Amino acid sequence: MPSTSASDATSIQPSCARPTSGVPYLGYAVSQIQGRINNYLQQSHVPGLAIAVVHGGKVIYSQGFGVANMDTGARVDADTVFQLASISKPIGATVISTQVSAKKVAWYTSIAGSLPWFALGTSSSAGSSDWVSQNVSIGDMYSHRSGLPDHAGDDLEGLGYDRKTILQQLRYLSLEPFRASYAYTNYGIMAAAEAVAQKVGTPWAQLSDAALYQPLGMTRTTSDFTTYIAYPNHAVGHSPIDDNLDGTWRVTPQQYNGDRAAAGGGVSSSANDMAKWMLMLLAGGKAPDGTQLIDPVVLRDIMSAHNILPLGKEATIASNNALYGYGFNTGQASNGMKLASHNGALGQGASTNFEIVPALDLGIVVLTNGFPLGLPETVTSDFLELAQFGEVRTDAWDFYQTAFRSAIKDAFASSSVAAAAPPSNAKPAQPLANYAGTYHNDYFGDALVTVVNGALQLHMGPADGGMTWTLTHWDGDVFKLWQGTEDASQTTVSAISFNFSGPKATLTDEYYQRTSRLGTLTRVQ
Repeated sequence: MPSTSASDATSIQPSCARPTSGVPYLGYAVSQIQGRINNYLQQSHVPGLAIAVVHGGKVIYSQGFGVANMDTGARVDADTVFQLASISKPIGATVISTQVSAKKVAWYTSIAGSLPWFALGTSSSAGSSDWVSQNVSIGDMYSHRSGLPDHAGDDLEGLGYDRKTILQQLRYLSLEPFRASYAYTNYGIMAAAEAVAQKVGTPWAQLSDAALYQPLGMTRTTSDFTTYIAYPNHAVGHSPIDDNLDGTWRVTPQQYNGDRAAAGGGVSSSANDMAKWMLMLLAGGKAPDGTQLIDPVVLRDIMSAHNILPLGKEATIASNNALYGYGFNTGQASNGMKLASHNGALGQGASTNFEIVPALDLGIVVLTNGFPLGLPETVTSDFLELAQFGEVRTDAWDFYQTAFRSAIKDAFASSSVAAAAPPSNAKPAQPLANYAGTYHNDYFGDALVTVVNGALQLHMGPADGGMTWTLTHWDGDVFKLWQGTEDASQTTVSAISFNFSGPKATLTDEYYQRTSRLGTLTRVQ
């Protein structure tokens, strides 16, 4: 099916005058897409967006808006390839489901059975035992109930460690109660996917292509960063220049390479390809040629609740819990019908969302190449309410903008050195040579502090790569720097504190202490 661009006067859509059974205002909702998206793009400054809507076994709308690259001016169409970010999780869940359907693995298959070097909780007081390591399953990881802390391993990715090293280092993180907690993890997902790949005997990216992308005709979908970059028609990430996330945007200097956590956030695809995937879901697991790619019972299982998300601090007794399946958010649409969805967000400039309502045979996906501000979530929410009720009942734009901006603001404010300048009564630093040395712990490995051109430098990560920062003195033995997670993106301010009171000097990285509770390293030389 040919794709359309933002300049086209018409889109692929049904007649607006004829209500559709089960979705009474579908035609009207489709007719509103172009105007609403243009308005939101203008408000948000997000450079480009692609959208697809499926219903009744067909793609009823697909279109591109804006530019794929602000530097080149290349336009977005429905075949433009975007980074999906965390929509990679439900994509990966369907890859695994093909193998579950073929009886090659099961959701209860233990990860250690395929990855004998993998372990959890070796330093944990809650659930620290060989039993957790031997029994944590593919399904445990895909429903975020392993006990690993939130975003476990992302900090090691930001430092440049490879996939196997990151997965091995997870053992040093303290666990929450096994199968009785929820924490979102990209590398928990990747551990499960790697276990499946080892069990089947095919690398994950190749397995995804052979088991899912090729059978569905998803010719512009890949789990490999090099392949994504090689597509002539691909979108690059963009982010705002100013901290207020308004005004001028730019191409993000370093694009996110998601290969290390490919199943968690490394898939790239187009709106038209994602439409094929949603059609398969809504068709009960059938490929376009009628082949039963995924057993309907298996498909039902991955979109059923396997974990409960904790309520946020703003929740009341009237608040509903959010639920998580195997790689899918699952819950209720505004009309009470079952809804399966997921969003994705990258600080390097990608924000995505899809939602399907199986009872209505209806799905929508929105892909953008802009820093996450809630735009795709707003577009999908508006569309589903317009299609069902003929009006927008939820101010999703205000809700998601507030939520995303608040999260970013909190990340900055949480640092003890968030202020623009050090305190007026700041104590002087010791001679810089006193801080120099190699600091170590099992999770992060070595951190090397050196004196270069009259300033302290900190290197963390593998010796042949990693990250190096110049430290700015703040107060006494405290220094300031900028750090981040997603492929070395500098996203937040942090403090480095040195302590000489014990038998050996220590270095505490405030940011990494927050991400892993293992931010203190001891000087070993």
